[in-house]
Amino acid sequence: MESLIKGLLGVIGAIERVAIGIAMVMMFAIMVIVASDVFMRYVFNSPFAWAYDLISLYLMAGVFFLAVSQAYGAGAHVSVDILQQTFPPRAKRLSECVTCIVGLVAFALVARFSFDRALDAYQSQDVIAGSIPWPTWPSIALVPLGTGLLCLRLAVTLLGQLASLATGRDIIPAVANSHDTGEVFE
Repeated sequence: MESLIKGLLGVIGAIERVAIGIAMVMMFAIMVIVASDVFMRYVFNSPFAWAYDLISLYLMAGVFFLAVSQAYGAGAHVSVDILQQTFPPRAKRLSECVTCIVGLVAFALVARFSFDRALDAYQSQDVIAGSIPWPTWPSIALVPLGTGLLCLRLAVTLLGQLASLATGRDIIPAVANSHDTGEVFE
């Protein structure tokens, strides 16, 4: 079971690295487009009419949703763990199980409904009104892609926490915190 969980986490981590790479390219594209747009606006008085739509519709959505799973895996999401610090290891694992279950249900719903919305937008050929009629479905499709990957991570993390509880071994860390291990809040 341990090797299966670690293998699944490795596969998810590889997918997340690809997603983060794409998100990084999108972030770089945002910087280049904004800098070029400012240059064109103030030097030639001719800004890009398409820049705002491209950035807000596609690139920002990609930066956020393609990074959400990796951020959870790295413990970079906001967490209120002041009570968890006082828990014994078994209670920490149980609280992580509850967190994974609640997150899995919530993000599975987001993934499902956003997938339906993306499919509907694709089938009805939805576009935004603007200088370029950008199709909306690719932007909407980033939501189920990112949240679906997060659901996979949450499901495997839940399995790892449950296996750790059952065996008494640290198959995966009890709690993934982004703060220093010696940091204590009182």
